[in-house]
Amino acid sequence: MTGRGTSLRQPLERVAKTLAHACSHVGSGAEYLYYTVSHLETFGIHDRNLWRLQELVADEIRSIHPSRIESAEPTDIGVAII
Repeated sequence: MTGRGTSLRQPLERVAKTLAHACSHVGSGAEYLYYTVSHLETFGIHDRNLWRLQELVADEIRSIHPSRIESAEPTDIGVAII
């Protein structure tokens, strides 16, 4: 059973849009995803769904802030953190 307002089977595109816009006093959803994927990679864990989610988040961020992303340096993981 899920809590009110949550669903476990959301399409990755919807999750990516939410993460790209989510931010709190400890950081953004995109940063959290980036650090999760990055740390998993250091342990040799490559989760294709998380990488796909990260690509979708990066695309959403680029659509929101195209000029900021173009001037940012690329990262190994594929998401520039704003």
